Amino acid sequence: MTTKHTLLSLCDTYDKIEIPIIQRDYAQGREEQEKLRDNFVNHLVDNLLTQTPLELDFVYGNEREDIDKGNKQTIRTFIPIDGQQRLTTLWLLHWFLAIQEENQAERIRILSNFTYETRPSAHTFCKQLMEKDFPKDSLTYIKEYIINQEWFDDEWLRDATVKGMLEMLHTFSEKEDLLNGKISFKQASSIAFYFVPLLQFGLSEDLYIRMNARGKILTSFENFKSEFYKILADNNHLEEVKDKMEYEWVSHLWNYRKNEKVFVIDDCFMSYLAFVTRMLYFRQEKARNEDGYEQDFLDFKVLKRIYTDIYNVDYLIFAFDNITELSNILTTNLLFKNSELWLKSDENSKLSDLLSSAIKGENLTIDKQVILYAALMYMFNHKGNYKENIIDFVKVVRNLIYNTGDKSERDLPTILKSIDTFAKNKEVYKAMLSNEFKLEGFRNSQCEEEHIKALIINRFPSSKKFFQTIEDDACFAGNISSILVGLYVSTEEEFEVMKLTEESIFSFDLAELEKVYSHYKIIAKDDFKLVWGDLLNTCLYTHEEDIGRMIFDRNSSKNPAIILLAKSFAKYSSDNLEEFLEFLEKKTIRLIFGEYESLSEIRDVKKQLYLLYVLTLRVMKKTPDEFFKNGWHIGWLTKENGFCSCFTSGIEKDPNFSKVNPIFQTYYYQFRYNLGLQEKHALPPEIVGGGRSQKPWEKLREWVDK
Repeated sequence: MTTKHTLLSLCDTYDKIEIPIIQRDYAQGREEQEKLRDNFVNHLVDNLLTQTPLELDFVYGNEREDIDKGNKQTIRTFIPIDGQQRLTTLWLLHWFLAIQEENQAERIRILSNFTYETRPSAHTFCKQLMEKDFPKDSLTYIKEYIINQEWFDDEWLRDATVKGMLEMLHTFSEKEDLLNGKISFKQASSIAFYFVPLLQFGLSEDLYIRMNARGKILTSFENFKSEFYKILADNNHLEEVKDKMEYEWVSHLWNYRKNEKVFVIDDCFMSYLAFVTRMLYFRQEKARNEDGYEQDFLDFKVLKRIYTDIYNVDYLIFAFDNITELSNILTTNLLFKNSELWLKSDENSKLSDLLSSAIKGENLTIDKQVILYAALMYMFNHKGNYKENIIDFVKVVRNLIYNTGDKSERDLPTILKSIDTFAKNKEVYKAMLSNEFKLEGFRNSQCEEEHIKALIINRFPSSKKFFQTIEDDACFAGNISSILVGLYVSTEEEFEVMKLTEESIFSFDLAELEKVYSHYKIIAKDDFKLVWGDLLNTCLYTHEEDIGRMIFDRNSSKNPAIILLAKSFAKYSSDNLEEFLEFLEKKTIRLIFGEYESLSEIRDVKKQLYLLYVLTLRVMKKTPDEFFKNGWHIGWLTKENGFCSCFTSGIEKDPNFSKVNPIFQTYYYQFRYNLGLQEKHALPPEIVGGGRSQKPWEKLREWVDK
């Protein structure tokens, strides 16, 4: 027979509640269980404050009757076999509250029936708690107070159960609502559980002992599940969730264990639950509280707020049900990260990688969270009918979130709301055909790009696959407007004003795009190292006037100069990059020769540097690495002994170098003027000696005329 009890009714029913020797230590008080312990206590406190009925699941045990020979009375003893952890926590909570009340002694007497038989130290410690006087103000620092008492044996700290009890009491002392009298001893007695006598079901202690030997014991995870089930109590999926957690989901999560020698999926479940809860939380949160957004998504208050909504429970079940399905979708790169210069592929770039990180509790950036959530939401909306279009959907979301620069937690509610709406569309490119297409929370320019691509794909369906190829390229990272614009322009100035419109689609040339991109890939090899110097005279660099330096575009892989170079290369008669660059250099230098009577009088800093680069490679026979030996940025200082300036008329638009001969210095991050000229930073033609070619300009002219 199953009987509903509170701790006090149990103490009243039995003469003695005895934790048997076969039981493990009091685990809820372990230091490593701090988070779960805090959540559990918060759950208890919240329910007691609101006077919400609270049940702590089943307690299994046996009854024993002994005869007191002295008094010739029957002693009834209750021996918990499963539920010791919860009973101990309840006993400590009642003791903590009893200390604060006037009839403390009477309250303590009721609790004195509870005893530990696991080991003498735990037994004695509990006895001392019952017998000693404790001032009310000691509760604010109860752990330290107990340890400092004369009767406390320091050897007890080696007992895991005693240590656990002290930690639980310490947790109580940190809860203001347990110290300010808002919760009484009587209120605490409303916490109930169901007692199931094992012997009545034909079970015995021996069964428990054998289970315990195999490690089948009540873990903190079991305690968590018990409380989680209570949140789902009014949901018709409760029994389904229970079954899935015990069997189906274990199978889905098994391969994600961090250690193959660990035969439980507890951590995996909790991590993935935290991720799903986080997404659902931000999906429905309109505003932050005074402390900002919630951070602990395994907190029972948060879980209750989320999973009392039946929609969220359905989504949660779906997310766990489809772990295996989700892991098998999409094998191409989804994300990119910034290196020092260029965009590189992220090591966790596939959808399966993002899923694995979520389950293993690894850190997920906002980008990764949104992409994983979006994939799940799309599958959720189109159950059994998503495989044909999910790759398109996920890649578009990838493009949008990655190219939305300023995003943080405060933006998540807006972003996820847009994802929810967007994911209802089965065919993503058709959804973006409308001129009104815009997703709140994402950068407008990227939304416009997706709209234009959708229009092109609608008119030229074969372009979709190639668009996605370029989008997957780390150099473009989902944003391909620059290479599309490049099809319609020939100069940097045209690039600045050109805007793709619905009208421009009619002249779209897929074959030309394919050719330009294939040549782009050639010049992109080895981080564009072979072409970097050839772009010194372009918009890739910005001359910061009044500062004395030139800096490169950090979004350089999509810079108009790069795109136009690829376009020009695509029109060249050969795919030999070296041959093309020499051709271009000679053409450019001839134009400069025609513009100036004396090359030494050139004042345009970009032209100066371009000439020095060509001189380094073609006349001095050095490599790009020897020119850019200390980075891609360039600054300049006044000529000093030991250096040779090739320009005698200074630098245009630089007030400090109106007629001062410059010496250029390459650097990685910050140009430190106070360090002065340094040979290791100077360009090869500027260093006196060191194998510098004599009469450089004459030799450059000779090379051009060959």
